[in-house]
Amino acid sequence: MKKNPVKTVFLASDICVIAAVVALGFAFLPFGSGWRELGYVIIACGLSMVPFFHHGYKIEGHVGTFRLEDITVSRENQDIILSFLEGETDELNVKQSDQGGALVSLYHRKGGNEILAQYFDYAQKLKGVEFPIISITPERCEKLKQACPQKRQPLI
Repeated sequence: MKKNPVKTVFLASDICVIAAVVALGFAFLPFGSGWRELGYVIIACGLSMVPFFHHGYKIEGHVGTFRLEDITVSRENQDIILSFLEGETDELNVKQSDQGGALVSLYHRKGGNEILAQYFDYAQKLKGVEFPIISITPERCEKLKQACPQKRQPLI
């Protein structure tokens, strides 16, 4: 079985947010017993964020930390999108449909022009295993975003 080349890591902003929450909890400790208990709860919340609050990504074979942006696409367009990402064609004639089932993960490196893309089909169930990570140009990234607009669902 192949291993996933993408690992989540802390960004500096993640560490600052966690540290701020824990510091806020410590700020309540010198006060009365009710405030002290609130401080302990806030400290516990800050510490419980540590295993889950990762917004950075390290990708095997690439230098730097990346941020993730997902674009939902229809599974019907798999061949078109993969050939566009691999550079086999410059045209991106995506069929618009309400069915999803797939997405394109775009990894942007902070402070650099490197953009990596990876197609993910939910039927495969193993993100990052079946489809390779492909380096694309910023122009291709913008063309992909325009061809596959994000549909925002209203919160109910």
